[in-house]
Amino acid sequence: MSLARLVVIEGPDVGREFEVPLRGGGVGRGDTCLIKLTDPTVSRQHGSIELRDGAMTFVAETGKAAFINKQPADVHRFEAGDELVVGATKLTYLAVDGGVAVTRVSSNVTMEVGSRQLMALTDRDDRARRQLAAIAQLGDRLRLDAASGRDAVARAACDAALSALGAHRAFVLSSSPARRVSPLAAAVGSNESTQLQVPQDVVDKVRDKQVVTAESGGRAVLAAPIHGADNEVIGILWVDRRMSAASAWDHTDSLAANCIAYLAGAAWVGTDAREQAVKRADALEEQLVGPASNGELVGRSAPTLRILDFVNRVGPSDATILLGGESGSGKEMVARAIHRASRRAKGPCVAVNCAALTETLIESELFGHEKGAFTGATDKKAGRFEMADRGTLFLDEVGELPLGLQTKFLRVLEERRFERVGGQKSVEVDVRVVAATNRDLAEMVKRGTFREDLFYRLSVIQVDVPPLRERLDDVPLLAEHFLVRYRGQAGRRITGFAPDAIAAMTRYAWPGNVRELRNAVERAIVLGDREQIMASDLPPQVLAMTQGPRTRTSAPTPPLGSQAISAPPPAYPQTSVATIAPAPPVIARQPAPARSLRELEKEGILAALVATNGNKAQAAAILEIDRSTLYKKLKDYEIES
Repeated sequence: MSLARLVVIEGPDVGREFEVPLRGGGVGRGDTCLIKLTDPTVSRQHGSIELRDGAMTFVAETGKAAFINKQPADVHRFEAGDELVVGATKLTYLAVDGGVAVTRVSSNVTMEVGSRQLMALTDRDDRARRQLAAIAQLGDRLRLDAASGRDAVARAACDAALSALGAHRAFVLSSSPARRVSPLAAAVGSNESTQLQVPQDVVDKVRDKQVVTAESGGRAVLAAPIHGADNEVIGILWVDRRMSAASAWDHTDSLAANCIAYLAGAAWVGTDAREQAVKRADALEEQLVGPASNGELVGRSAPTLRILDFVNRVGPSDATILLGGESGSGKEMVARAIHRASRRAKGPCVAVNCAALTETLIESELFGHEKGAFTGATDKKAGRFEMADRGTLFLDEVGELPLGLQTKFLRVLEERRFERVGGQKSVEVDVRVVAATNRDLAEMVKRGTFREDLFYRLSVIQVDVPPLRERLDDVPLLAEHFLVRYRGQAGRRITGFAPDAIAAMTRYAWPGNVRELRNAVERAIVLGDREQIMASDLPPQVLAMTQGPRTRTSAPTPPLGSQAISAPPPAYPQTSVATIAPAPPVIARQPAPARSLRELEKEGILAALVATNGNKAQAAAILEIDRSTLYKKLKDYEIES
C-alpha cells in the first residue's frame, strides 16, 4: 500500500516519480534504496523514509546534509507539498488520496485491549477468540524474542500452536533442500512424548507449500509450511493430538496453523538477515585488520608470473587448495588473490592461523560456540567457518591442527556442515577452503601426526609459493609497495629508495622472505631521517650478509601445481626493474662494531615510540607484538613511558 509519492523536480532524475509504501525505505544512490537516485552528489545512503506514529518521516543519515523547505532537517514528518533537497536533487512530497493519516482530533476511546487482556476475554468454547489471542501473543513474543535467533522463534511458534489449536504436541522442524527434517523446538502437554516420527509423504506435500492434515501413529496431524526469504520452504510447523471423536482438524484450524507458520517464517527471515549481517561485519572487520588485507600479489619475476597464472586458472573453481612454502613467503597474499579471482570475490575472505591458537580455543574459533558451552561463553558466537559463508576460508599453518580436531575438520570439508561447540543443531555453510603450511604434511602422515585422508582432501590442488631469494627481481617493487603502505607513519616526506639501498636489498638472501622485507622497510621508514631510504637505514643483517652472485629469477623452475596443471607456463615479457650494474659497494664507511640483540631490540622499541609520539598501541603494531609484551619489554629495558 502506498501512502505518498516523491517526485523529482530538480536534478539529474527530474521527472521521475517514486511510490512511498508503508514500509518506507532508503534515499540515496545505493542499489537497495527505495528512492534510488543517480545524482553523484548524493550518498549511497543519504537518509531513509519511515512510518512513525502514523506519518511518513524523513530521517537523515548522520553527517549527511538534507534540507526540507530550505531548512536543515535531521528528522522531519512529511506534509503534502514539502520539498526535500539532497545533494543537487530536489523532490516534492505528494500525499495519495485515500491514504492513512493521523490527526490531532480527539476521539472517544471505549476500550484498549492488549494481547494478554484479549486472552482473558476468551471463553473455553470460543475457539476463534482463543486462536486470535494466541496469534496476538505470538506477535508480541516475536517482537521481543526474534533477535535471539531461530531457536527462540521456533519455541514461540510451538507455544502459540499448542495454545491456539488445542493440540497435545507442537513441533517446529527445519527442512533442508534434500528434504531432511530435524527438530528445532517442541511444546508438549503433560504425559506426552517428544519422540516424533514424520512420514515422508507429509514432508513432501508440505514442501510443495501445502497445509496437510493426516492420521499417523494414532494421532491427528496438522502440518503447515514455514516460508523463507525466497518463498522456499525452510521449515514445518507440526501439531498433533491423540485420535478421538473430536480430534479431526478443520479448515479454521488449518488457517490458524498457516498464520502461525507465516509469522514464524517472517521472523526467521529477519533473524537470518541479522545473523548474516553480523557474520559479514565480523568477516569484513577481519579483512580490514588482517595482515595482508590490502596486499596484492606484487612482482613481475618469472616465478611470480607463474603464480599469477596459477591463480587465474584455479580461481574460478571451488577446489580445495593447499599452499606450501617457507614462512613469510606470501602464502596469505596468494590465498587472497585466489579469492579475488573466484566467483566468491564479493563474499568474505576470512583468515585463521592455527598456530596462534591453543588447542582448547581452536575448535571454538573455527566452529563457534553456543551460549553457556563453557566457562566464559556468555553469548553465542559464530566461528570462522560461519563468518566465511559464501566466501573463502584461509587456514594458515594447517599442519598445527590438533589430531583430535582433524576428524571434525575433514567432515566439514566433505559435508559442509558442523555443530557449534556445545550445540546439537547442524550448521550448513558454503565455503571454499584454501590451506597453507610450511611443514611437510606427507612426512607428518608417515609419523602419524596428520591424518592421511585429510591430507589428500586438502591437497586436491597443491602448489609451493617460491621464496623471495628465488625472485629477487620482485624486491624493488615489493619494497616500493611497502613504502607506500607505511610511509604515513613517518613525520617527513619520503620519495623512494636510494640506489645503495636497492643494491643492498637485491643482494640479500631474505631468509624471512616477504615478511622480513616488509619489516625492514617499516624499520627504515621509522629510523631514517632523509627524503630517501638509505642503505644505512636498513637492518644490519641486510648490510652484513650478501648472497654473492644473484639468483637469476628467469632460470627454469619446476611447474607450479603439477598435480592439477600440467601445461607448461606461458611465456611472459620480462620487465626491467631498477637495474643496478655494476653494483657499488653497499657502504663506504667502516662497519659499525657489533652490538647485542638486546641493544638492537631496545633501539627498535625506542624508534617505534618516537615515530608514534609515545602511542603504545601503534608502537606495538609497528613492532608486531602484543601491547602486553611491549609493556613487559619497556619494564625490562627500563624505558620510561
